[in-house]
Amino acid sequence: MKELKTTKTIEEIYGYQASDGKFFEDKAECKKYEQTAEMVIYNDFKRLMVGGDTFSENQIWENYGYGSDDFSLAVIEIKDEADLRIANMFGEIHKKGTLSPDVIGKRILVSIGNEYNYDCGWFARTEEQLIEDFKKDIAKFFHPKKESD
Repeated sequence: MKELKTTKTIEEIYGYQASDGKFFEDKAECKKYEQTAEMVIYNDFKRLMVGGDTFSENQIWENYGYGSDDFSLAVIEIKDEADLRIANMFGEIHKKGTLSPDVIGKRILVSIGNEYNYDCGWFARTEEQLIEDFKKDIAKFFHPKKESD
């Protein structure tokens, strides 16, 4: 006798996710949310992202033994005052504070937060600032100052 088996896959929709990651149980509520100003601002902000999306903190810091897959960062490019306005509207909604006009014309790394809570500071840094900060931090350990210094 030979036992015959079949494998069944059951696919069930348990919710809906807006393009900014927000979860909804109801499809109509998700569609309604996607028409809000918050979502429009998010989509405008997303266009500032170099590469078009966020990435996990772990992806940039993993060589240093640090980072979380749950926390997102983005590199954004602020070409002009209109881009700065978009970034600052996003920052206002998510309690990040504002970016100063001196970021115009630059690419900066910013903290986005996690899918459950974007509310965190910007911690904005240019590539050059990151490199200099790494150099200073590493120098502290390779060349520690004596207490008398």
